[in-house]
Amino acid sequence: MPHRSNLIHFKRLSTLLAGLALALATALPAHAQDRVVPNTPAKPRVPIYDPGQPVERKVLKNGVRLLVQEQRTSERVGGVVALRMGTLYENEDESGLSQVLVKSMLAATGTRTPVQLQLELTGADNAKLASGAGSDIGQISIGTTRERASKAVELLADVVLHPAFPDTAFESAKALYLGKATDELESPLAASYALFLHTMYRGSSFERPAYGMVHSIAAARRSDIVALYRKLFVGGNVTVAFVGNFDGKKLMAQLEKAFEALPDGAAPARVGGDAAVATADTLVQEERPILANAVTFGFPAPGYDDPDYPAFMVVDSYLRSGDRSPITYWLPERQLATGVGVLYPPYPKRSSVAVYYGATAANLPAARDTVQSVMRGLTRNPLDEGEWGVQIRRVQNNFFDDQSNPLVRARNLSRYETEGVGLDYPQRFETRLLQLKPEDVRATAEKWFTHSVEAMLVPTQSGSRP
Repeated sequence: MPHRSNLIHFKRLSTLLAGLALALATALPAHAQDRVVPNTPAKPRVPIYDPGQPVERKVLKNGVRLLVQEQRTSERVGGVVALRMGTLYENEDESGLSQVLVKSMLAATGTRTPVQLQLELTGADNAKLASGAGSDIGQISIGTTRERASKAVELLADVVLHPAFPDTAFESAKALYLGKATDELESPLAASYALFLHTMYRGSSFERPAYGMVHSIAAARRSDIVALYRKLFVGGNVTVAFVGNFDGKKLMAQLEKAFEALPDGAAPARVGGDAAVATADTLVQEERPILANAVTFGFPAPGYDDPDYPAFMVVDSYLRSGDRSPITYWLPERQLATGVGVLYPPYPKRSSVAVYYGATAANLPAARDTVQSVMRGLTRNPLDEGEWGVQIRRVQNNFFDDQSNPLVRARNLSRYETEGVGLDYPQRFETRLLQLKPEDVRATAEKWFTHSVEAMLVPTQSGSRP
């Protein structure tokens, strides 16, 4: 299943942005050869998704949605609370605060001090609490053994219903995400991607940097986090999912009793409108005191709830393949660029797929030509049989990687329910994926790769500044 971390593919986005650093590429001539892709016969593709036991679903009077799935073959239990929050639901003054909120919730509760909470987690077979917020969803999770399933419900409910927000926890979470937001402005590649987002999603809340605005996080007070908690953690905005080796009926009864205390309330409304659709290729450029050029180039792409999403997962897999991609493999191999990567964030409805890289002035023309020709080439030429066989398997295997892990399954069930895509979403995804042909992916790329956005940070020219 997808989205194994605190959030689906947003962890991929966050990890890449946090670690981006621009290095000086060595100017060497490009090799003339292209990577040879074995033309092996395509093997019949078969479904690998395992839906498991039926999911019991119940909606409480206050609107909380409960999902329970028994998994008797596992020794583990995973529980997740999910809710609509993050970039899509934040105004500029709240930008980035969802991450601070869910991070600071894990420190203590009204009935458990930080030390007591940690001791009880350790006593529950080293149960692990984790949290995160991304583009349109936040999650708080707990994982433990089957013997401690009841205790996991108790601890997770206490964290969600009675967070204490100690000053030290709030300040620590604030400092963490303020640092990440600052890195997005100062790290050249991350900054080029932030400039790309601002251009690609103009008019939408997604035009802001992925970690939020520096000024909004810096100005946040503990009272702002408490107010945001009261706004978001209401019955109509919360989904609770538990998966693992337990008695489903008993666990469901415990969840009902635990979460009926959440106050009534509706899910938040989206902030901002839809992104303005570009009518021409767009180049935006800024000067910075850096050694080499930092570039992000990309196109619109379908969101996770679009029927074209499976086809674009193939495009994404092809572009990011570190062992064969003409971009992520060959640009570094030929020493034309450094820090090369691909970002396809899990946004609803409309997303984008972008390549980012750093290059010297000498190598920039060749690097730009390569990236643009490869991406535009996807609209003209289907993948050959050998490449197609590799990428279709990779998408299928990656999407359903670790699907038997109860915590992974609980995260996904809670996400599908919260986002409204339906609990059968993975089965529909796989069915569509296995029906695809190379020509379908080419046609889908042609449909979405209309007008490009290229964001460049270039070295400050000598004498251009006082």
